[in-house]
Amino acid sequence: MSWFDVAESGLSGAGEVTLLSREEVRKCLTNLDPVDVVRETLADHDRGIGLLPAEAYLRWENSRGAYTRSIGMPGAVRSAYGMKIINASVSNPAIGLERAGGIGLCFDAETARITTIMEAGLLSAVRTAAVSAVGVDALGYDGAVSLAVVGCGAQGRMHAALLAERLPSLRKVTLYDRSPDAASALAATLPGISAQVCSSAREAVYVDDVDLVADNPRRPLGRLMAEGLFGHPDSTGPARPLDGTLGGILTGRHRVDGVASPYVVLNPFGMGVLDVALYAAVSAQARAESLGTALHLG
Repeated sequence: MSWFDVAESGLSGAGEVTLLSREEVRKCLTNLDPVDVVRETLADHDRGIGLLPAEAYLRWENSRGAYTRSIGMPGAVRSAYGMKIINASVSNPAIGLERAGGIGLCFDAETARITTIMEAGLLSAVRTAAVSAVGVDALGYDGAVSLAVVGCGAQGRMHAALLAERLPSLRKVTLYDRSPDAASALAATLPGISAQVCSSAREAVYVDDVDLVADNPRRPLGRLMAEGLFGHPDSTGPARPLDGTLGGILTGRHRVDGVASPYVVLNPFGMGVLDVALYAAVSAQARAESLGTALHLG
């Protein structure tokens, strides 16, 4: 018996996790409302419920010289603990891959063991579109008759599909992408709605979490804050203050009246707690439907 066999024999085992494929995640989503999950979690975050640690960020250039990165986003809200690992390269679409993809992890609150691993690319797009849907409703645009989608990849397609479903008055969608084929392909999925190519947006600015944005100069709004062009909602300096957070609107801490018109810019930076809350909801739905593959780790 080797030294490793002796050492390993004293361990009790790594346990079991459930693996959910994209198709299984999709099935779970048909029986839950991600917008409700995101709305509740945004309000919880504004009330100080949950944990939102700093992200881990790894960047490099691949063999094509393209921007490539990996982001680890842990979070906890109520009884849900977990982490999103989302990787991306801007050269992926050129080889037939979605720009971003990754995995979502659910943790056991008592043992910290990973209980569920799921495909996260689909849920990442759903989460971002759900934030926009909450913003459309909370900021008084639920009667919108037109929608502009700039960028017709995974995120653009999800936004167009979700908002078309939730806005009964929507009649027109303007689409723009550097690839005309991508815009045309998205237009073909929106029957009964007039579609054309265009773009625009500007003025009042809301975010999901101010400090998360301000601490990250990799994002455009974070750079603008670092340069002193935008400030915190309560700032009194020369910088234009952000109007508030979406969670603050939902809890009544920030006001909507007086917002600049006709445009409102909502910057959904992307909070890990939103993903973790969705992972927990999907995991619970998967258990209810007996979906997933059990993996014995040893």
